[in-house]
Amino acid sequence: MNFIERKYFGAKLEPVNTVLHGAGQDLASFMRYAGVFPRDQQPAVYMTYIGVAGDSARVMEWGERLQRECEAIGKHGLSLQIGLNMTGGNDQGIGTEDVVARGEKDDNLALVCDSLERIALPAYVRIGYEFEGNWNGYQPQSYREAFVHVTKMMRQRQLNAATVWCSAGASAGALSLGDLMPYYPGDEWVDWWGIDTFDAAEMTSRATRHFCEAAGEHGKPVMIGEATPRGIGVLGGRASWEAWFAPFFALIRQQPEIKLFSYINWDWAHWSDVLGFEWHDWEDCRIEQNAVVEGNYLAEMGSDLYEHRAA
Repeated sequence: MNFIERKYFGAKLEPVNTVLHGAGQDLASFMRYAGVFPRDQQPAVYMTYIGVAGDSARVMEWGERLQRECEAIGKHGLSLQIGLNMTGGNDQGIGTEDVVARGEKDDNLALVCDSLERIALPAYVRIGYEFEGNWNGYQPQSYREAFVHVTKMMRQRQLNAATVWCSAGASAGALSLGDLMPYYPGDEWVDWWGIDTFDAAEMTSRATRHFCEAAGEHGKPVMIGEATPRGIGVLGGRASWEAWFAPFFALIRQQPEIKLFSYINWDWAHWSDVLGFEWHDWEDCRIEQNAVVEGNYLAEMGSDLYEHRAA
């Protein structure tokens, strides 16, 4: 399959000329997804989430669980992709990033750093991911301050971790770069740019491509932090592939700044019931549930563009 040769920016944990293959966002779903691929094409990045504005017991439990999950997957060649939330788990648009910025959650941040140090795997940390989304309620100045504060803590601990400034993309209305940049902490503090892609239309939108190009102008590689065929799913087979997967992988192949993607291999109706969110119409996005999608996906991952881990 044809693809444009990757740009290389020398960022922390950046592959030179490949796109890292990642998935999530719970262990069982990851393992079912991984089961689709041969031993030499296993996903190289496991995605997980932690909120640091809540109580310390939950942060500690997350670290212990993550260690068990990494051991179950197998640590060899594995990296982590972590969504670090600063809302305390609420969904009312009440950000608590100002509390984080003031250092009032440093105990929790220290626990996160302790876990990463103990697990000892490379990690891409999306600090306050989907920063412009109104469901988070982050404000530009306090968000920037919180991002810098978290970054300083991780760097002081000398963790093998890259910081990611991750936009919500079309889910937040595909805001212009002029609307996003007030949230930007600055090149000094950001290792990667990220964007989450759920809608088919954003794969071919000028806004998505402009975001990737702007990242390159800042000397930053791009990760697709979250991707799932929202509202399309996989059960339509070829129709599903043509509607979402084909333009998604075309975006990756054609945009040379993209160096990592993480696919969410979920039946969203199930997780809506489990977690209490209104995702019931997002459809079943588990690639193993449709032979056409699975076969085409396997063929795509067979390209030299993608970097995997060997189980």
